[in-house]
Amino acid sequence: MQFTACYTKLEHGYMGQLLEWPTVITEGDDIEDCRDLLVEAASEMADIYKEEGWKIPHAELTTETVYVPIAEEALIANVC
Repeated sequence: MQFTACYTKLEHGYMGQLLEWPTVITEGDDIEDCRDLLVEAASEMADIYKEEGWKIPHAELTTETVYVPIAEEALIANVC
């Protein structure tokens, strides 16, 4: 099966998540490491789903990049 992976840059590495199966999430030192761990996590999760008789989620997604105009001063705001 194919899934859509989303990667987020963290302070120390990357977080990866499958968009169609959001409970499959992991972190790695770099994108390649994160991808490998994400595939491994999904495979292990698939085994659990099979044992429990659950259906693996699969949604047809349409993704796109959209431009959102944001004032530059808003980008400098303090983050808690």
